[in-house]
Amino acid sequence: MIKGRNATRTNLNQAFAYLERGKFKAALKRLEAGIAAGDGINLERDTAAWWMFNVAKYRKEWKKMRYGNAHLFHYDEEDNNGKAWSDIEIAVVLLAPDTQKLNGYLVKFLGRSPEAIRFQRRYAHGRPLTSWIAESGERYTRYTQTSFVKTRLGV
Repeated sequence: MIKGRNATRTNLNQAFAYLERGKFKAALKRLEAGIAAGDGINLERDTAAWWMFNVAKYRKEWKKMRYGNAHLFHYDEEDNNGKAWSDIEIAVVLLAPDTQKLNGYLVKFLGRSPEAIRFQRRYAHGRPLTSWIAESGERYTRYTQTSFVKTRLGV
């Protein structure tokens, strides 16, 4: 099997396509199918579960907007929270396409700044700074953690 070509990753990519078009219900079905497929690595299934939970919560509040009692405002409160990144949060960023709409969801759901999302992608795919490359890996820094997650995901 080609690395990255499994039902979990396929369903996750289809869910991203639905989210890009604002079709939350269809995205939730694809995410659930990705979790149920069970052929991806744990990090892929955990990523699908993370997206499913956050999309369902957002969809519920988004639907309540017409009644005036939605709590969408709290998504903007924790911007730039300074907390450490978990492997799942890094995987969520690395597996999501780099589009304006999905980056907006990542900012809301992760409670991070757009700059933090951009830097996670840069750690994995971009032009690393000389100081990042010079790290020995003895300490579990953000760059070495992101490289480790990227290797596990095969992206």
